[in-house]
Amino acid sequence: MKTRTIILVLAVAIVSCKKNSGGGTSQPTPTVTINNVTQAEGNGGTTAFVFTVKLSNSTSKQVTVTYSTAEGAAKATQDFTAVTNQSLVFQPDETEKNITINVVADNAREGDDDFSVILTGSVNANIYQFTASGMITNDDVNISYNNTGYDAPTSYPGYTLWWGEEFNSGSLDMNAWTFENGDGCPSVCGWGNNELEYYRPENLFFQDGKMVIEAKKESYGGKNYTSTKILTRGKKSFKFGRIDVRAILPRGKGIWPAFWLLPQNNVFGGWPTSGEIDLMEMVGHEPNRTHGTIHYGPGPGSTSINRNYTLPTGVFNDKFYVFSLEWKQDQIKWYVDDILFATINKADIGAFNWPFNEDFFFIINCAVGGNWPGSPDATTYFPQWLIVDYVRVYR
Repeated sequence: MKTRTIILVLAVAIVSCKKNSGGGTSQPTPTVTINNVTQAEGNGGTTAFVFTVKLSNSTSKQVTVTYSTAEGAAKATQDFTAVTNQSLVFQPDETEKNITINVVADNAREGDDDFSVILTGSVNANIYQFTASGMITNDDVNISYNNTGYDAPTSYPGYTLWWGEEFNSGSLDMNAWTFENGDGCPSVCGWGNNELEYYRPENLFFQDGKMVIEAKKESYGGKNYTSTKILTRGKKSFKFGRIDVRAILPRGKGIWPAFWLLPQNNVFGGWPTSGEIDLMEMVGHEPNRTHGTIHYGPGPGSTSINRNYTLPTGVFNDKFYVFSLEWKQDQIKWYVDDILFATINKADIGAFNWPFNEDFFFIINCAVGGNWPGSPDATTYFPQWLIVDYVRVYR
């Protein structure tokens, strides 16, 4: 009798351990997870990005999860519809629910942009995974840009058009241009400036009669960025005249577009003794300022004279501007939209040799990083585009 009583008491105790204070069976508190989503943006209207939120186990209690979105490279309103402190409610025994974020599906070429869905709180559950990434992959070809801006005249008194590149054929004229590829190694890695890009032909394309150089954030050839550099060395060299380049410039920390000239024959020796003429350079953290420079001197380092022009309003990324060089015997002048902002004469370099009365060839490139602009940072959006409408050389 005593033994049976003990067994009965133990059985009651075991059953009691399986009961919660409300009389129900005890259940482990569920944990909450959310998946990442990678999806093409789509074209027109919006595209639904569906994030699945799961509980690790069912529960008899109602579970509430609070969530919000956060910007990454993708920006609220422009790229997706933001939400703040929204509630996702699991009814008893439900273990899976969806969060839908609407992504703007435009037709403009962009980078692969990300945003986040953040689980900020829960009731009757523990959050195991607080953040999910939404990666919007680009599925568009054409870039969007403002086609307005200054346009240069097609003739000047005393000058005749010697060579014009209007970029209307949809391909690069290889009778005039050559791609210069790579990272400058082994002799001058980073092209002598500690640049971070690898130049390749694939980053150049044409759209609506414009040539576009695309600077991208991607791993290639041991570098983390790619871009394009083209030049006319051995194909189109000239001495004196006027050069007009109509372009929209890229922007952002670490971006460094340039139109410049180097000597065809290095009459006075290697750089810098035979000279360098920078028609236009811009460092992307100063998107409203461009620079004109000459490099010269006995070496090995450069002696230079630099002048710059700052827009009264706006930035060089908002529309087309015309960057010009007027080059004469013993004199060089720089213009933006036919506004003269610098003149350098032979007398200005003092006792140094003036090497700028020889044949030079033309270069277009968009560097990433380097000694002057520094490296890109978290504010730099990729890709960036250098959009060139035309190059015209008058003599």
